[in-house]
Amino acid sequence: AVVSTQSTGNDKISEAFTARSPPNVNGTVSAVFYEEGMQRVGLIGRKLGETRTFLRTGEAKKSTMIEIPTNHVLECSQSLNTRVLGGKGVKIRLGAFDQTDLMEVPLTKQKEFMSLGLVPQRAEYFFLTSPELALPVHFQLDISHFLVGQFVDITAQSVPRGFQGVIRRHGYKGMAKALPGKTHRRPGSVSTQGLQRILRGKKMPGKMGDSRSTTYNHHVLSVDYGKGLMVVSGHIPGLVGAFCYLRDSKEKDPIQGPLLHSPTFLGDREALGGGIRYDAKVVNPSETFEEAMSKRIAIPNWYM
Repeated sequence: AVVSTQSTGNDKISEAFTARSPPNVNGTVSAVFYEEGMQRVGLIGRKLGETRTFLRTGEAKKSTMIEIPTNHVLECSQSLNTRVLGGKGVKIRLGAFDQTDLMEVPLTKQKEFMSLGLVPQRAEYFFLTSPELALPVHFQLDISHFLVGQFVDITAQSVPRGFQGVIRRHGYKGMAKALPGKTHRRPGSVSTQGLQRILRGKKMPGKMGDSRSTTYNHHVLSVDYGKGLMVVSGHIPGLVGAFCYLRDSKEKDPIQGPLLHSPTFLGDREALGGGIRYDAKVVNPSETFEEAMSKRIAIPNWYM
């Protein structure tokens, strides 16, 4: 059996790497009842840009669109981290977005993906999961892993800003404009005469951005199962086109929200259809004005 891959525009690359494809093992995973404290695997996506979504309260909420293709499980091993999940966590490595230029892939990576029967993946990431929710190698995940209405945490590489001063990097107020000399945007004193050294962690000018950053509690506003697109509330780090890594929110209890698929969605993906599903608090653009007004949510007094 041949594992289905994304369209890369180069059939020779796909045929060369999928010739030794192992059998599909999607049917060997069984559903598990989700309990508090369990941790599911996440997904790899790509930031497409920012937009705004209108809520039924009349508020225009800032949101971000993310593309989530098919994710492949490349590795499943025991985690050596003893501080999380009681030391029994499972480390799962996912891959997404097929590589089109083999010149960018090392030979060792090409041999690894050749043995897996997959096209080399551009993005890879490790997720720590509970042992009850572990997934086997070659298993495929897609956007149906997340539900509309739940909350997710997103990790990405922040926007590089280059070398910046203390005002932009740390939010210093600056000195008085009436002072003589060019001392308006300088950090000022960094130590004392008696100490005669700079303490570790002192806020100084330096490189800003281009670091791994995580934002929390993004509300999934809508999901397009046909095109693999997701709209989440708020801003996520990274440039447009940057890879991002989504997982269930750690601060928002999933049990209080919608019932999650454990370990992932195992039903018929064609039954979901190719339409767009919106959260109950989001205005559906296909609704008429009368339908939208009939479902309008009153704004609480504290919000005014």
